[in-house]
Amino acid sequence: MLGSPGSSGLVLACLAVFFVLLLIAAIRSTLPPRWKWGLFALKVPAVALLAVCLLDPLVTRRHVKPGENIFVLLGDQSASMSMRQSPHSSETRGEWNKALLTDPEAAWQIRLAQDFDLRRYTFGASVAGVENFSEMKFDAPASNLAAALKTLNGRFKGQALAGVFLFSDGNSTDDIAELPKGSVAVFPVVSDAQPEFSDIAIENVSVTQTNFEDSPVTIQARLTATGKRPEKIRVTLKEASTTDPAAETQTQTLTTNGNSDLTARFQVKPPRPGVLFYEVTALAEGAGSDAKDPAANQEATLENNHRLVAVNRDPHVARILYVGGRPNWEHKFLGRALAKDDQLQLVSLVRIARKEARFDFRGRVGESSNSLFRGFKEGADEETEDYSQPVLIRLNTKDAAELSDGFPKAKKDLYQYDAVIIDDTEAGFFTRDQLSLLDKFVSERGGGLLMLGGRDSFRHGKWDHTPVADALPIYLNKASEQLGGELHWSLTREGWLEPWTRSRDTETAEKQRLEQAPPLTVASPSSDLKPGARVLASVQDESGRSGPGLVVQPYGQGRTGALLIGDMWRWGLQEPNVEADDAGKFWRQLARWLSGDVPRRIDVGTEPSRMAGLPAMSLRIRLKDQEYQPMDGERVSVKVRQPDGTEVTLDAQPSLQGAGLYEVTHVSRQAGPYLAEVTATAPGSDPLKTQVGWTSDPVAAEFQCSEVNLKQLEGLASQTGGEVVKRSQLDKFVADLPYRNLPVMETETTPLWHRPWILLSALSLLAAEWGLRRWRGLA
Repeated sequence: MLGSPGSSGLVLACLAVFFVLLLIAAIRSTLPPRWKWGLFALKVPAVALLAVCLLDPLVTRRHVKPGENIFVLLGDQSASMSMRQSPHSSETRGEWNKALLTDPEAAWQIRLAQDFDLRRYTFGASVAGVENFSEMKFDAPASNLAAALKTLNGRFKGQALAGVFLFSDGNSTDDIAELPKGSVAVFPVVSDAQPEFSDIAIENVSVTQTNFEDSPVTIQARLTATGKRPEKIRVTLKEASTTDPAAETQTQTLTTNGNSDLTARFQVKPPRPGVLFYEVTALAEGAGSDAKDPAANQEATLENNHRLVAVNRDPHVARILYVGGRPNWEHKFLGRALAKDDQLQLVSLVRIARKEARFDFRGRVGESSNSLFRGFKEGADEETEDYSQPVLIRLNTKDAAELSDGFPKAKKDLYQYDAVIIDDTEAGFFTRDQLSLLDKFVSERGGGLLMLGGRDSFRHGKWDHTPVADALPIYLNKASEQLGGELHWSLTREGWLEPWTRSRDTETAEKQRLEQAPPLTVASPSSDLKPGARVLASVQDESGRSGPGLVVQPYGQGRTGALLIGDMWRWGLQEPNVEADDAGKFWRQLARWLSGDVPRRIDVGTEPSRMAGLPAMSLRIRLKDQEYQPMDGERVSVKVRQPDGTEVTLDAQPSLQGAGLYEVTHVSRQAGPYLAEVTATAPGSDPLKTQVGWTSDPVAAEFQCSEVNLKQLEGLASQTGGEVVKRSQLDKFVADLPYRNLPVMETETTPLWHRPWILLSALSLLAAEWGLRRWRGLA
């Protein structure tokens, strides 16, 4: 822009004439070419600069309006800031940032305060405004960076928030990706050098429970080793829920071989049902288990070398109803096997005679009912007195009333069991309503149903036209080839993948056991499998023909199985290794699979969450009545025992997401194990109780990464339109900051000739031209 646009034509014309005259003079000059054109090149721009000043050019520049834009200094005071700034320094990250933020003579702070409205905040689990940063304490259990930026965006909504200088290690415990678009620009400040730390960290610990008797719980720890990795890492697992010095401790030594990701896997058999807690510890080989000094262990921190994990072993005793068509060896060995498991109870209903014994005690001619019933009831029920009634015995019932009328006829009576085993019993033993009830027991209640082979089982027992046939994993409406002679049991490919189908720890040992196992002789023929069925074991006869031995499938809410062998008792009768009890283990693991995942009347699910920036655990409690329908209107209380021994009682509230569902959330501020006892009470019924446990480690995510998470800081800056600023560049960056495109700007217009460099440049060029002339003797 020109201050004197009217004279621009005259100035330009004069400048052109002057340029032509200089050009003619240079052409006619007798000086060597390099000299005459060099002098020409010095004089022309000098004259041009002076001529431009005659036009009075104006320079327009935009910059921030002092004090109108807000800039925030945001300091991280989470626990991870207590780690060392470098492996060879005693100064922590927090102390480094604190010294930078509290230096009153810092040029960048002075300049920033001149141009901006400066605000100061700290964050950890929450955001707080501060006068200065001298009181920062690096002990916050969380680093909720995303939540802090959301809070600042909301707090300064509608105001001229220009940006945020972030002083943090970038190890956020919440998700930065959740920041909405249009968030304020973030400028993370980091040191110039990012040293690499040596550190061993337990990233996560998972628990898997199976129905394998010897080691039903698998605890898997995933480790990372950064920096200078040790050759070997010692990982230890011990029970933390007991003070017994004789409690089992397992140790594994992992060889790194240059790998940064390692996995330790432990298989344990909890000593008792209920909630147990285990601690996993990972240290370099040779380090003491009680080491507390990271520097002595050549690690950045030891906070991520320990993890607690909860194992919820359901204390519920599974009740399995056995229905036998006749006394046999199978029932004997099955009962003996399950009696050794304190979490399984076998309740038996065994028919010892198809009909009541026929005899007559002073009976009358033509009387068809038992004369022993005479006189007991007016209009006696002919059906209950008939000689055709079977004779049943009940074993291991909880009271005299249980199964007193034979197989249950009502839902509430059958649904009290977790599984039903039918052995060598024909379908005609049950009424049509009882058969339908069995089908609903699996599909609706979620129970387990297993049918054993025998002459009155499956197709031979006329089960093919019953509701139960729909639940079984094999089709019964088609005759199959009968296997004969000695039968040898073998696991299929899918069977090898199921831990509960094996009795030994390794494949070699299991194959050796099966080779030594006595041959079987009775198999119900079936070759037609349903689409969802899986064959876990097969049998082969002497001629090489094979057929299914154990078939399972999910059905509705439950599961069903068909063990087509009718003389599994031979394994127990002729056990080659009595001490191993392989036959008993097979039955116990099969029973655990059958009843393991059956729904309870009270069920508690846990889901980690966060509340007010702190770790929390949400409990979802489902209640069902005796017929396993959703139960509402109860009072559900949750008594939580916290790590310090104190107890807090919470009331769960009904959920809008479904009938019979209650929800409650506990904020787990303390680090350590939590045990919750859930009680549901309703008028006129016994209370329902269960337990659940979990662990809380508020700072686990804080120390997940031992180094400054530069990648996350760069991603945050890119996402918000900011940039990462190194300490050595901070002063220059702040000096240039007022000329960036910020919310409140103002325009400044000044004449170009007011700038000293214009005149100095012109004079320098003319002086250089005159000096050359004097040197050559031309002036």
